[in-house]
Amino acid sequence: MQVLNLKDHESLPMFAVSPELATRIREYGLEQNIRDMEEHGYTVVKDVASSDFFASLRSAIMNCCLEDKGQYFGMTRKGISSDMLLTRDSTIAEATINPKILTMIEYMCGRGAQISQVSGSVRYEGANAMGLHCDQSWLPAPFPEHNALMTACWYCDDTLDEASGATKVVPGSHRKMRHPNPDEVQASEGAVPLVSPRGSVGMWDGRLWHANYPRTREGERVMLHATYCRLAYRPLEDYGPDSEGLIAKYGPVMEDLLGRNQWWGNRNWNDGSVDMQKYLRTERDSRR
Repeated sequence: MQVLNLKDHESLPMFAVSPELATRIREYGLEQNIRDMEEHGYTVVKDVASSDFFASLRSAIMNCCLEDKGQYFGMTRKGISSDMLLTRDSTIAEATINPKILTMIEYMCGRGAQISQVSGSVRYEGANAMGLHCDQSWLPAPFPEHNALMTACWYCDDTLDEASGATKVVPGSHRKMRHPNPDEVQASEGAVPLVSPRGSVGMWDGRLWHANYPRTREGERVMLHATYCRLAYRPLEDYGPDSEGLIAKYGPVMEDLLGRNQWWGNRNWNDGSVDMQKYLRTERDSRR
């Protein structure tokens, strides 16, 4: 772990950490996870929450997906999904502010990272697969040194092999700094299943080439997808109308994740004046 104590005007390189973040990484025992992220582009974080919490999370996701019956990224066969879940259930919101996961988010997306998307999915036996892609698919290549976003997938069911519909990852592909081309999507060379037991959280770099395998096993794979973006990038979902209620319920950590402590988007809340405290915080956080 490369720990750097920088001056305010200096920028933290990708995969380096501040002394404050290093303390949290050690506290939560995430040393191997950050090595995985740098080397492979993905990791599985365990001991994140209790078994009862995951049971409640699974129930919440199922309820939302069954109510909405959304299309799982266009895959209408044996799969349903639901989006904009931050306000739908307190268990889902609590998952997004889990301190162990937010430590990994800061490692990969820097200080001031924001919630980009909170969605759930249910894949049944017979669910077809997604094609290989990068989550930061709207960025032009070559990608910048600092990744744009990171996904945290809460596995509410054992996902231990291809038959269970596991996430498909191409180790090291985050270092290619580009999108896969059609031939590479078709070949999926070097891809392996991301083995994730129930009660774990799979996380990957926004630049990692990944997809999933068809599900041929009986039952369901229920998952929460929580995506966070570096503060310089635009979140996919807008919780503006619900911000006050979310902040009142979940406190300062949610205020950070909704971008309310950053400069942009907030000037009209200060009578058009420049809030220098927020301005300086945004400048500092963007470099960490």
